[in-house]
Order: sequence, then C-alpha cells, then structure tokens
Amino acid sequence: MWSAVQITFFALGILCALGADRLSMPVLVHIGLVCFGLGGMAVGWEAIVTRRIKLGSRRSGSRQTYSGFPAVLQGIQFNLIGLFLIGAAGVTYLNGGSEVAQYFTSRPGIPLFVFSLLALLQSLIMFLGYREINTGQGWMVTLNLIFSRMLPGVILLALGLGLLALGLLEIVAPAIFDRLGGEYLETWRR
Repeated sequence: MWSAVQITFFALGILCALGADRLSMPVLVHIGLVCFGLGGMAVGWEAIVTRRIKLGSRRSGSRQTYSGFPAVLQGIQFNLIGLFLIGAAGVTYLNGGSEVAQYFTSRPGIPLFVFSLLALLQSLIMFLGYREINTGQGWMVTLNLIFSRMLPGVILLALGLGLLALGLLEIVAPAIFDRLGGEYLETWRR
C-alpha cells in the first residue's frame, strides 16, 4: 500500500511539472511540488510506522537498511523535507518567489533553524548507523565506524549546532545578528 501511494504522488508530481511547461500553466509547478512533498511525507510515514527504511540500491552496492530508532529519524527527516516542499509551493504561489527569497535573504532565521534540525537529525542517524555497515572483516568495520559514521556525525553535529545557534540568534535578537554579519546579506542583495 505504501509503495502505491508513494509512486502515485511522485508520478503526479512529474506529470504536473512536465504539464506546466507543455500546457503553459505555471500553477501546475506548484501542484507538482505539493505532490513531491506528499510523496516524501508518505516515505517518511512508512519509515515511522514500519520502523524500517531501505535507501540506495543493491546494484550499486550502496544499500542502507535502517531499522528501529534510526528509521524513525529518517522518517522525520522525510516529513520535514515534504513539509518544506509543500510550504515552499504554497508561499511561492501566494506571494511570488522573489518576495519570499528577499524576505529570507534579509531574515534567514527560519531556514537556518530548519537546516539545523535536518543536520542534527542526520548526525544522530550517522552515529546510530545502518545494518550493513557492521558487516565484513574486523578492520573494515572499524574503518567504517571511524570514517563513515563518527567523522561525518561529528561534522554534522558541529554544523547543526552552529546553524541552530545562528538561527535562534537571528529569530530572538535580529539586531545582534545583523551586527555580527547579517547586514552582508542585505547589502549583497541590492
């Protein structure tokens, strides 16, 4: 059932995006974005409900199977991305894309906060790992632990905490954020 829902939403998104160009109906682009967002949320809810998600492909050898808590975190990420796409489609349809871009250029607190949540979630997922990473010879498992899980996890954790601090600073005290360098974005925009 989950696969049918996901395929339907993604196929509708592709058809709307292609139809917007062919039929000269720009509103179909926004509908396509909403369909992609709903498809992403369907993937996320499947991961949350079943507590299992497979990413990658067997042919390329990049298969990653998450189960339990890491699968739920992946599901939350897919839901956040889906909500972002739906929100972006709605805001750009109602206000126009250039106004939204100008607003977020002058006040980037909300996007910084959302990106920090995604980075922190991915950091936690990296620390917990996926099932296939623990298979193989002992020294390969150790190398994978250090370079494929811990190092990216630490980098994402530092990036997420930095983005979170900047986002919260911009939301709570925009004047201080502007003094620290936020004015650069506003002058760059002009």
